[in-house]
Amino acid sequence: MARRSSADLLLATEALLLLGVFRVALALVPVRRIIAAISHKKAAASLDADGHAQATARRVKWAVSAAARHSPVEFVCFPQALAGYTMLRRRHVPGTLVYGVARSMDGELQAHTWLMVGDRMVLGGEAAKDFTAIEQWT
Repeated sequence: MARRSSADLLLATEALLLLGVFRVALALVPVRRIIAAISHKKAAASLDADGHAQATARRVKWAVSAAARHSPVEFVCFPQALAGYTMLRRRHVPGTLVYGVARSMDGELQAHTWLMVGDRMVLGGEAAKDFTAIEQWT
């Protein structure tokens, strides 16, 4: 991270702050209230929707992943997806949060959350194929 530009470091700092906020919020506040708070107004699609959206999504993915990877605190998929979703919306890029479930080999119910821009995975996509989406928020 030391070789990154100041803009990238600011983006990673934003991601780290949002990861912390959402980790605490998920422990204290019902998910529906969190979603309502961060999606209270629609993210307008940019004029160059695909090019701008995908470039922004790549930067947000890097920032959230780097912040989570270098943090002494573990951040699971849900705070990562919420942080990425919030960062995209602040940059006028519409994203979709997807919440899915699956059964483990021993029958336990597992959950996973991932973030998409259009039909492309931004965060959490590596495990998404194993889960059935049951809720989506745009």
